[in-house]
Amino acid sequence: MFPLLFAALQQLSGATPSPMSSAAPITSATADVFAGRSRALDVRAPRLSDTITVDGQLTEPAWQQASRLTEFTSYNPVDGRPAQDETEVRIWYATDAIYLGIRAYAPAGTVRATLAERDRITNDDWIALHLDTFNDRRRAFVFAVNPFGVQADGMRTDQSAGPGVSRAALQSVDLSQDYVWQSKGHLLDDGYEIEVRIPFKSIRYQMGASQDWGLQVVRQTQRTGYQDTWAPVSKANQAFAPQAGYLRGMSGLKRGLVLDLTPTTTASTRGTRDGSSWRSGSQGEAGGDVRWGVSSNFTLNATANPDFSQVETDVGQIPGDVRFANFFPELRPFFVEGSEQFDAPNRLVNTRSIVQPLGALKLTGKIPRTDVGLLSALDAPSAGSDGNTSPLFTIVRLRRDIGDQSTAGIVLTDRHEGARFNRVAGFDSRLQFAKTYSVEVRYATSLTRDSVDRSGTLWEANTGRTSRGYGYRYGVQGFSPGFETKTGFVNRVDFVRAQVNQRFTLFGSKGGWWDQRQHFFTGTSLWNYDGFAQRQSPLETKLSLDNSMTIRGGWKVSVIPDFQIVSFDARRYARYAVVPGNGVDTTAFTASESQRTSSTSLIVNTPQWKRIGATITAIAGTEPEFFETSTVRRRDIEAQIDLRPTTQVRIGTLLRYQRFVRTRDGSVFSTQVVPRVRLEYQFSRALFLRFVGQMESRDRSALRDPRTERPLLRRSASGRYAEQRASRSLLGRGDVLVSYLPSPGTVVYVGYGTGVDATATMRPTDVQRTNDGAFIKLSYLFRVRGTTR
Repeated sequence: MFPLLFAALQQLSGATPSPMSSAAPITSATADVFAGRSRALDVRAPRLSDTITVDGQLTEPAWQQASRLTEFTSYNPVDGRPAQDETEVRIWYATDAIYLGIRAYAPAGTVRATLAERDRITNDDWIALHLDTFNDRRRAFVFAVNPFGVQADGMRTDQSAGPGVSRAALQSVDLSQDYVWQSKGHLLDDGYEIEVRIPFKSIRYQMGASQDWGLQVVRQTQRTGYQDTWAPVSKANQAFAPQAGYLRGMSGLKRGLVLDLTPTTTASTRGTRDGSSWRSGSQGEAGGDVRWGVSSNFTLNATANPDFSQVETDVGQIPGDVRFANFFPELRPFFVEGSEQFDAPNRLVNTRSIVQPLGALKLTGKIPRTDVGLLSALDAPSAGSDGNTSPLFTIVRLRRDIGDQSTAGIVLTDRHEGARFNRVAGFDSRLQFAKTYSVEVRYATSLTRDSVDRSGTLWEANTGRTSRGYGYRYGVQGFSPGFETKTGFVNRVDFVRAQVNQRFTLFGSKGGWWDQRQHFFTGTSLWNYDGFAQRQSPLETKLSLDNSMTIRGGWKVSVIPDFQIVSFDARRYARYAVVPGNGVDTTAFTASESQRTSSTSLIVNTPQWKRIGATITAIAGTEPEFFETSTVRRRDIEAQIDLRPTTQVRIGTLLRYQRFVRTRDGSVFSTQVVPRVRLEYQFSRALFLRFVGQMESRDRSALRDPRTERPLLRRSASGRYAEQRASRSLLGRGDVLVSYLPSPGTVVYVGYGTGVDATATMRPTDVQRTNDGAFIKLSYLFRVRGTTR
């Protein structure tokens, strides 16, 4: 099906390999200099036939002929100033790859670098190459390296940068995608030097005999806390990507045959305590992925029995609102590659809803000005089904570029399981104009058939402005009670939310003791869906003011006061009842009146020094408590410390303490304590040993009616009431992993993990092992050699 669709799309687009108007490639031995601050941003790199060894030494003759990128400019925390440290990037290409030579200057002994695990270099010094291979000024492949050449890679879009995250930072890049490329670097007395090779077959790019790509280089220096860019980037512009330079006139690019085969096998054994006995079992599985580069701009992927991989555990999260589920990102390589093609608003596409696929097929790419993503997957029978019917997932995502920065797209999803199905159709558009203004509209409708047919809608509208010293964003969104998606992640429906954001930014003088001050105001009101239509008062209103200051040298301090008014939705407590104590069985529970609360957060981020860095967070005040519909006093403190005794050893520690105390009588409602340690030893870039250990103590008192202090009961589905008794637990887990990962796709994982329980006495010295498991995972990337037809 997908090859036919691909052929049709290519015909409709007229995308045939035809020459593009551009100058001939540079072949002379003279190196051209492209100075960023002088706006020399149209780079014409030479095409050379040289062969080099990627060893981190820029000594081969090809580097003397390469184009040079110089004169970097600061971007964050202050934009528009000459970079404090000099950087020179040399660039050339051959028919099969593009090459970079990086020379970064820094005072002796100030470079931050470790022999880190892949994609974990954000606390090191690093340099990132952004390649906008479709020249659409909207997204870019990102290849980042630390001074030793340790890699981090992924895809960046202007929508991937969250609030408060620098648009040049690696945190604004989706690092879940991994590409095959080579890099090596080493430290020098006055900085560091890195050599990089990126094969064309590892990336997608537009069709055509001659290529113009977007080009940007970003440097992060931990000593100063500054991010510099080669092409100057202004904070007054809403988008980051359009301010990049260009890599023009590349020709003669040959990817060759792009066919990757990755067979995978896993074997595991697990044991679980069952009273006084111990139950155990083992299993083995085999699967694999296939990646075929149909053309330079389209890729076809197939998978059978993809593995979640025990090593890639979910990142622990503390829920901001215990009433709703947390989101966890996709980790499986098949679903991760090309995932930017399925970016849909409101998380209408979440491939983790495909729990245990038996097989899947995916086509991703771009025809002129249109992104295409098609996915079909057959999942294993789900719980609650007849046990014989496998759900079939179909996802279609199309997005059209409009003008310089605007887009419009559609998303269609379907989950079909026998006579039951869930279907969602949506439209979204983002219009950007005058470089600083934007308008977004989104609409989707769902139809679900299982025991009861139901339908629903979601809608959203936003408008915003971004400039250097001031910005705003106004938005409103609504989810009707019947809206449902079984191919996405929507953890709450039946609400309307309106939000107002105002940002004011001030910049310090050059050489002053502070670099940036920002005041970010947020006001939010929330209604239930029908209440909004009936013009009722909002159920929840929250006001907050994030006051942050970036201090010279990389310090950052934030003080965030907030104020809330919460009315409890009586429908959420229809199953609750109270024991009155007068001989009557139960009486209905009545939610409390609206509560007014306030709290203040303090966050301190230290610079990443050579051996240590830390983040301290403290919260104090009152907040609504939704279990009892009351108010509690909150005390939180969290400390995260990153220790680096040597370049090969990393020690990450976390200690979290949280306590809620009832304001009405001073009794403790709940307490949580979480100590966590992560130890890593990196034998080499490919081989490391990791231990992660964590204990978690939770203690919550029995639920009581705030009016009578009588016990609260909750009715189960069978109609029986049960008292909401006190609960406590002391659980722990330890995991050891040995990983050998010479390149993406080729891995050897050997691991062991165990869970322990000390709930009986709540003393850590009395832990008992409750479960354990060991596993081994092997996979190998076969990159089939050959030439295209």
